[in-house]
Amino acid sequence: MIKKTLKAEPLTSEAFEGFGDVLMVSGAAPHRDEFAGNIENRRAEARANLTFIHAVPKPPLIGAVERHAFSSQTFVPMNGISYLVGVCPPATDGGPDLNGLVVFVASGGQAVNYDAGVWHSPLSVLDRPGEFVMLRWDDGSEQDTEIIKIKQPVEVQIS
Repeated sequence: MIKKTLKAEPLTSEAFEGFGDVLMVSGAAPHRDEFAGNIENRRAEARANLTFIHAVPKPPLIGAVERHAFSSQTFVPMNGISYLVGVCPPATDGGPDLNGLVVFVASGGQAVNYDAGVWHSPLSVLDRPGEFVMLRWDDGSEQDTEIIKIKQPVEVQIS
């Protein structure tokens, strides 16, 4: 049975393991983290799709999940906005296992990089509008993004 309400936890690299990478600056001294995320393109004909997104707050609900079977997908907040990160493992048939859905709150200093094929919730900001940079590899086909609507949306409790 799918849970109707889930409590969002703070996003950490350890909790996100198996779904992708949490990217953030570590330390106050100037430095550069090379190859910080697993950026993956599984189709030679796909091109890098660098997109700027303006997102507005909505009620904290997860009404759909999506995946990009052939590409990782990265979201980088540009103005310190916190946002929801919902992920779930695949079911035996390859679809989303919604019973395994977990939800995190990413701080405005954290970017997420979903591994290719990971089921995740669409981008959802919490308190105020915000801008993001998104990177994904697309070829313009229906295989770029697979979206499944959840019959009974999951409410997210933010502490």
